[in-house]
Amino acid sequence: MDKVNLCIDIGNTSTKALVYKGDKELQYIKNLEIEKFEELVDQYNPTILVSKTGKFKELERKLKSTEILSHNTPIPIKMDYKTPETLGRDRIASAVGAWSMDKDANWLVIDLGTCLTMDLVVNNEFLGGLISPGVQMRFKAMDEFTAGLPLVKYNYSVIFPGKSTEESMQVGVCQSIMNEIEGYIYKLNKQFPALKIVDCSSMTLHFDKEVKNEIFARPKLVLEGLNKIINYNAK
Repeated sequence: MDKVNLCIDIGNTSTKALVYKGDKELQYIKNLEIEKFEELVDQYNPTILVSKTGKFKELERKLKSTEILSHNTPIPIKMDYKTPETLGRDRIASAVGAWSMDKDANWLVIDLGTCLTMDLVVNNEFLGGLISPGVQMRFKAMDEFTAGLPLVKYNYSVIFPGKSTEESMQVGVCQSIMNEIEGYIYKLNKQFPALKIVDCSSMTLHFDKEVKNEIFARPKLVLEGLNKIINYNAK
């Protein structure tokens, strides 16, 4: 019988968990609470792996150090990164998750949440990527660092040119982020033919029709990667 794994992704806004038996999903919890965590441990006696801690102190107190993903945790892909100790654990897990979808492909992993991250996995190796401010961070920066700009909500349906201050800010943030993403895709396509894209963003991305790459939406990619890392270390 396959061992049960409990994978936990602690984000900036929520803590998600997924119970796996092998690669089969048994139970997905969108907002994990400590009581539910204790219930899952009692029910399954699982192998646990957590993407990071710091936002969920109650959970952290119940974990062993080996149950928290770190740069020292063995993973099934190589790592080409100058400061692996500073690398976001969710980025490590999502890279492994992408690689496991097709081990022969080259991958661009996109995650738009609090920040925008884009990472490359080429020839079974994590090459690094970029981090830039996310949608709300950009809106808040304009509101906080100027005297006259309000705090507005995102709206991807507004296109250039914006016809009001609010619309101009929405274009400047929402459309600029998509232009940023697509610009990198166009550039990387020249360097890495047949590049595949996996999007694990908490927000829905709407790619331009000229982006011809295969694009996969995998909102649970970090959890998938954590499960693959547990299974890799169980061999």
